[in-house]
Amino acid sequence: MKPLILAGSDPLDHVLPHRFGEKLFHWPVDFKAPLNLFHIEPHDSYFTNHILMTMIAAVIMLLMFPWLGRRYAALSAGRAEPTVPSGFTFAMDCALIFIRENVVRPVLGDKTDRFMPFLWTLFFYILICNLLGMIPLDAIIQILSGGGLKHIGGTATGNIMITAGLAICAFFMIHFSGARQVYEDLVAGTYGHHHHEGDEDHGENHSHGSALGHGSSHQGKSPAAAAVAAPFLYAWNFAPHVFAPEKTESIGSILLWIADVVMWAFLLVLEMIGAVIKPFALAIRLFANMVAGHVVLASILALIVALKGMAMQIGGGIPVALGCAALSCLELFVACLQAYIFTFLTTLFIGASVSPEH
Repeated sequence: MKPLILAGSDPLDHVLPHRFGEKLFHWPVDFKAPLNLFHIEPHDSYFTNHILMTMIAAVIMLLMFPWLGRRYAALSAGRAEPTVPSGFTFAMDCALIFIRENVVRPVLGDKTDRFMPFLWTLFFYILICNLLGMIPLDAIIQILSGGGLKHIGGTATGNIMITAGLAICAFFMIHFSGARQVYEDLVAGTYGHHHHEGDEDHGENHSHGSALGHGSSHQGKSPAAAAVAAPFLYAWNFAPHVFAPEKTESIGSILLWIADVVMWAFLLVLEMIGAVIKPFALAIRLFANMVAGHVVLASILALIVALKGMAMQIGGGIPVALGCAALSCLELFVACLQAYIFTFLTTLFIGASVSPEH
C-alpha cells in the first residue's frame, strides 16, 4: 500500500472537498453587486465528503440527545431526588451545564433558557464536526477497500461554505431575537421604560428607551401593531442617538433632532458593516483553525515520504510520529476551543441584541 494514502501527496488533499457522483443542481444565478464588490456566477452543486460529514454529525446528534433524554428521565423516575448520572451521561451533563451556566447565563440572565436549544445545538454540532475530522476515516476506508473508496471523511468545519452557513444562522438568530425583544416589550407596554428608575447614565440613548421610547405609555400595543413596528424600532435603535433631545420645545431642539438623524444615519452604516463583519469573523476563525491543523499535520507526515531510503524514513519517522501525536493533542484542544469560542461569541452578540443597551 502506498504511503501516500496516509500522508498524501498534497497537504490540502485532506481539507479540500471531494465530489461524489454527478452534479445535483445547476444554479443559473448571474449577479454582479454594485461597485463590482462581488460576482455570483452560474455554478453546479455536488454531493461532497463535507456534506456527508455534516449529515453524519446531524445523525449522531439526533440519536445521542434523545437517548440522553431517556437516560435522564429514567434516572429521575420514581425518586424524590434524581440519581447522579455516570459515565458518558455524566460527561454530557457537565458539558451541557457548563455551556448554560458559565457561558450563556452570565450574558443573557433570565433570557438564558429561551436560547439554550439553539446554542446547545450550535456548540455540539461544531464540536462533533471538529472531532469527526480528527478521525482518519478516509485513510482507514481507503486501506480497507484496497484503494477503491477514497475521501470518505474529512473535516466539515474546514469548509468555508459550511462555516459560513453556521455564521448566517447565527446572524439571523441575533437580529431576529433583537426584533422579537422589541415586539415583546411593545406588547407588554415596557418598551422605552427599561431605565426610568435609578439609571441616569445613558446619555447616548443607545437603547430601546431612546428618543422614540421615552414618550411611550405603559399600555401595551396590539400584537399586530407591535409586529409591524418592531423591525423599524429595532433598526431605529440599532445605532446610537448622540444628539437626540429629551423634549422638542424650541428651534434648538429641532436642530438637534436634525443633527441626530444625520449622525444616526452615518453611525447606522457603520453598525450595519459591523453586523456583517461579526458573523464573517466567526466563519473565518472556525474555518482557518480547522484547516490549519490538518494542513500542518499532513505536511509533517509528508516528510516521511520525502526522505529517501528505508533507514532515513525509519529514523525520521519516529520523531515525526511523536511530533504529530503532540500536535494531534493540541488539535483536539483546538477542536473543543473553537466550538466554545463560536458559541460564546454568538451568545455575546445575541445578548447585545436583546438587551436594552444594544
